[in-house]
Amino acid sequence: MDVIRDFFFCEACQSKAFRQVYTFSMVFQTVNFSDDLIYDRLTDESYECTQCGKIYSKEQVEDKLREFKQMRRSRD
Repeated sequence: MDVIRDFFFCEACQSKAFRQVYTFSMVFQTVNFSDDLIYDRLTDESYECTQCGKIYSKEQVEDKLREFKQMRRSRD
């Protein structure tokens, strides 16, 4: 059984090393029927290239990994 491994590479510098970066925020909304605020806590996840600092969203990485899977399936 062969094992094939594809890597996500940085488009800018071709590095394959990334660090996870989290940003935390809160979104506040006013409510028509009350003086209270409704709030949501948000956590955004992104990936930063350790060599050049280019930032990729989680969606960009997931899309590329999905492309790898489709590419390998179409070759079989």
